Amino acid sequence: RASDARARRSRLTPTKIEPPKLRLALDADADEPEFVKRSRRQERMGRTQRMLMAAGAVVLLLLLLAQAVLGFRNTLAAQHPGLKPALAGACAVLGCRVELPAQAENLVIETGELTTLGPNTYALNTLLRNQGNLVLAWPSIELELTDAGDKPVLRRVLAPADYLPRGTPPANGFGPHSEQPVTLHFTLDGLQPSGYHTFVFYP
Repeated sequence: RASDARARRSRLTPTKIEPPKLRLALDADADEPEFVKRSRRQERMGRTQRMLMAAGAVVLLLLLLAQAVLGFRNTLAAQHPGLKPALAGACAVLGCRVELPAQAENLVIETGELTTLGPNTYALNTLLRNQGNLVLAWPSIELELTDAGDKPVLRRVLAPADYLPRGTPPANGFGPHSEQPVTLHFTLDGLQPSGYHTFVFYP
């Protein structure tokens, strides 16, 4: 019986079982229609473009914000003194300065009085007012003398050092809701002004 069993086993032919073949993703892609592959490529390119556009928009927004901050640095420093060191540090890199704000729209110069003190000698008394809520830089004053027909005969620009009282440091600025009397003395040769106009401005 043992010999019969060995004979039966010898007549059996071993069958080789091959493992299932795995299809690669590349083969699957190769089998896809061309319009499907084109659509997939366009989708990937569109996603990349949207990401680049979003990043560019963020960069532009940051640049605009930085430009706005630097453009209004003087007002920001006056309104929020805690920001002044950071703004000054940024200006040290960019080559700008943090100064007192210049807001001519908040300044008013009152109508004063032009008087004669002697031959060719005159005095002008007026009042400069800061109607704003911030400490402002001192402005320049333009004085225009006119004749009897209100025609200009002389113009003169006065810097803060020309009209501020002696000992007043211009760097301290013009306080909010405050007034500054202005008295000017000058001499004129060959001119007899009958009136005047004054203007405040920042050079």
